[in-house]
Amino acid sequence: MTLHDKVLADLCTALNIDHAHPEYSKFAKAGDLVNQAYFKIAIKEFAHIKTSNPMKVIVSDFDFLMGLYNKHIKEHQVMFLLFNIFETAIRSKAAVVLSEKYSSPYQDDWLHNPSLVPTKIQHTLDKSAEIIKLDGENILILDTFQIFDYILLGGLKTLYISFWADLSDLFEEKDFKGHKLKKIGKKAMTLMLESIRKSRNDNAHHKPFHSSRKRRHEIVDDIELILAHLGFNLEDAINNIDPQHKIIKLKYV
Repeated sequence: MTLHDKVLADLCTALNIDHAHPEYSKFAKAGDLVNQAYFKIAIKEFAHIKTSNPMKVIVSDFDFLMGLYNKHIKEHQVMFLLFNIFETAIRSKAAVVLSEKYSSPYQDDWLHNPSLVPTKIQHTLDKSAEIIKLDGENILILDTFQIFDYILLGGLKTLYISFWADLSDLFEEKDFKGHKLKKIGKKAMTLMLESIRKSRNDNAHHKPFHSSRKRRHEIVDDIELILAHLGFNLEDAINNIDPQHKIIKLKYV
């Protein structure tokens, strides 16, 4: 059985349809063009609806299935944008704080002057320099923002933990939009960033949330708490990608 045939057979079995179904050819084509992980989730949901509510009026089985599928794709896209917002914010904040801390007065030279580069960032800097060179860029003319753009989320996690003494003040207990934000300690931050990193990587590789990960609402809660500590108004950002907050439900509004 070919891969195409297997996908179609699994779909037909789950939805109890065969080649006589008027939309069979649509189902056959769709299986070759969709994200299989989300497609399987949609098929499972459709099968459950058919079993639990057999009297439900469905004009088009194909359109109904693709509606379920597109719902998950929309959630995936919204979460992708949220992860991007989060990664950009923590990258930029670290760049500003650490540059001011370690550069010469009123300069941004800490990553260019060997006497100023902290030992604990040297490995990360060397890795970034390799990628920058492959991109045909000259690291010597790049500022901290531009260099940090080459640090992946895993590297940012390492950065925050390595420089916790310099960054921890950002995460003390504080008031934000009428809410009391709890303090985030080093251990809690380590766990939160690792969970976010894993979920972000799943998302980047077009995978649904893995059963061993935190659930989506928990990841959203962690992201919101960290960004709130940084003074980032996530509500305004989310209004542009999830206006009704159906997917990303915030606490600090």
